[in-house]
Amino acid sequence: MPRVRPKAESASRVQALVLALRLVEQLSFTGKPSRVTDLARLLGTSKNRIHRHLRTLVEMGYVVRDDDTQRYAVGIRLVQLGSAVANQYDLLGVSRPIMQRLRDQLGLAVVLSKVVSNQLYAIERVYGKSDVQVGVVIGSPLGLHSSAQGKVVLAFGPPGLMESLVKSRLERRTPDTIVEPVRLRKEIEAVRAQGWAAAPGETMAGLNACAVPIIDGSGQLFGTLALIGLAGEMPPQPTRRHIAELKSSAREISAALYGTSFAPR
Repeated sequence: MPRVRPKAESASRVQALVLALRLVEQLSFTGKPSRVTDLARLLGTSKNRIHRHLRTLVEMGYVVRDDDTQRYAVGIRLVQLGSAVANQYDLLGVSRPIMQRLRDQLGLAVVLSKVVSNQLYAIERVYGKSDVQVGVVIGSPLGLHSSAQGKVVLAFGPPGLMESLVKSRLERRTPDTIVEPVRLRKEIEAVRAQGWAAAPGETMAGLNACAVPIIDGSGQLFGTLALIGLAGEMPPQPTRRHIAELKSSAREISAALYGTSFAPR
């Protein structure tokens, strides 16, 4: 049987997390190195508790300790985390109006996804104009072989990703999902040549999608932009207008973020 933690133990863990977060906030907002004594006084707890938490935060790189002054300050890991979060807000702030305009032009749902460690996650969506709303769950990973967005990653992402993927058993999400390695390789070659990917009914029966890459300032794949619609709204193969508007929007996002409109053809 699974072990059930006592309520007191669970409460203690929550309190420890709250104190760690308050420590990070205090060091971040103060803007100057602080002593254990000062932190304990400001946070209303003992020096021993503060010291234990600081030791863990130092080990993880979120806090640094000056051995000469015995004061603590924000570490490089926390700086990196803050930078990543700021970039995320920049991405969404730039992308939302472009996505909304694309939806208004074509009437279809628009999904923005980001590549993280060779996986693709949906981070924003704009619903289409249809009475029946389609989209993806924000934060959910997308199948690399079974979605239009995933095919873009296989085509324009790390060279070894495709071969690593086909070594595993590919999940058949629908009868139309491509699970044969030879056929998938051919599909990805076509995506690379044309600069866009489609996945008619491959993620879910009756749902079609088209996706293009978003390229960063160094010419590397950063994310994807996709149109999604029911079979009655969007044909299995996207029209020239779908592709043109989608590519134009992806280039606009890239240009706003990185000052370049570079994109695969």
